[in-house]
Amino acid sequence: MDAITPPMDADQAAPDDRPSLERAQGAIRLAVGPGRLRGTTALKTAFQQGSFKVRFPSRFGNAGVEAVLLNTAGGLTDGDRFTVEAEAGPASALTLTTQAAERVYRSRGDVAYLDVELRAGPDATLLWLPQETIFYDRGRVRRSLTAEMAGSARILLCEILVLGRTAHGETVREGTVSDRWRIRRDGRLVYADDLRLNGDIQAMAGGSATLAGARAFASLVSVAPDAETQLDAVRAVLDRHDIHSGASAWDGLLAVRAVASDAARLRAAVVELLSPLAGTVPRVWSI
Repeated sequence: MDAITPPMDADQAAPDDRPSLERAQGAIRLAVGPGRLRGTTALKTAFQQGSFKVRFPSRFGNAGVEAVLLNTAGGLTDGDRFTVEAEAGPASALTLTTQAAERVYRSRGDVAYLDVELRAGPDATLLWLPQETIFYDRGRVRRSLTAEMAGSARILLCEILVLGRTAHGETVREGTVSDRWRIRRDGRLVYADDLRLNGDIQAMAGGSATLAGARAFASLVSVAPDAETQLDAVRAVLDRHDIHSGASAWDGLLAVRAVASDAARLRAAVVELLSPLAGTVPRVWSI
């Protein structure tokens, strides 16, 4: 008697039997420095490659250069690779943000990569303020962020991660999220942070020592000569919002952690936090 094997659906098919897909790749390299007029910033280098684009919606000048990054591939999945290299030269200012929320889509097994390298010279200001990243069920992403800065420079880093869209009833059950941050000031490591969620994300996020069922979380780090003086203002902002959060400051560094039941609440708190920390909010955040 012949055995009848039931057909496999797409999720059950062996990886070797699946057609290979074209992967998205992209790179951005930016550098700014002092302008011709004292106190101004000028664009020195702008390079884009592949599915990564950069636009400059604001005029250059006293407020520095604002660069908006665009992923024309529409998101990250299955082996995609993107890199960002940005440098703010002495006494210049650079803000990097994204046109919209980034998305990490369901993967067939491979991990998507995003690597960011930042450098800030003496008396420079460099802000990394992407809009939130929305993570879908069975997505897989590994991100790394390294920053090298002079002792007199100012750097602000902010990342928001959202586990599915609550308004659409989405649930993230399984996947891989890896974030690695390293900040060095005058060559000395001053901040190191690693986040890793792998496997049953729903169970891990439900723990009281992790997210306690929250769906969105944010990390902000400010490194500046006066970072510690911002602590009271930051805590006052956090107290006004219906989120779980904490802030601490030491040795010219301020760190904030916040979690919320939905992305809208968390985003509102982060937007208000950017006033004392960055002095401004990128204009694309309000579009």
